[in-house]
Amino acid sequence: MMPLVLPWDAEETPYQLLSALETGQTVIFPTDTVYGLGGNPWDERVLARVRSLKNRDSSLPFTLHVASRAALSRYANLSPVNERLVEKVLPGPYTALLHATADAPRSAVQHETVGIRWPDHPFFSRVVCALDRPLFGTSVNRHGEPPLSDPIDIIDAFSSVDLIITGAVGGASSAIIDFTGTTPRCLRGTVPSELARRLGLQTN
Repeated sequence: MMPLVLPWDAEETPYQLLSALETGQTVIFPTDTVYGLGGNPWDERVLARVRSLKNRDSSLPFTLHVASRAALSRYANLSPVNERLVEKVLPGPYTALLHATADAPRSAVQHETVGIRWPDHPFFSRVVCALDRPLFGTSVNRHGEPPLSDPIDIIDAFSSVDLIITGAVGGASSAIIDFTGTTPRCLRGTVPSELARRLGLQTN
């Protein structure tokens, strides 16, 4: 059975996304970086299916995708200092590593740390935010291959997913910034020099 494919701004997209999250379906969705593959972060059926599709080790956490400041605070413990720093990068093309709260889904937590994305994308600001539901996600690619950005290629490679939501994507994976220490550190990708200066960023 082929997946249902909808543009992010279709009238029925919010309903179909909510249905997918409630019924254990896999979802591919656009972000400001690359497409994400995921679904309900508390649903073990979906987590297992995505791990199988990606051949992903069960010990690896997924990234939690949120769409509001309230959701960010719900799943991550933010000190006043960290809150000011994180505000400089989110929403945006970054994954922030933060101390997890008790409400954070275990699928996105490792060593009490949660990796959170808040994409600067209208699908999140208009659809996901209205639903007030987080998504777990991982890049849409086979192990060792680059992320896919063409919906036709995505359908060909991941025809067994349930719902594909299309939209413009940036094409490059998010930079990862660790905010759990005394000084932020960039673990993957690059950060513009002015932003790095404002964050007091360290690089590995």
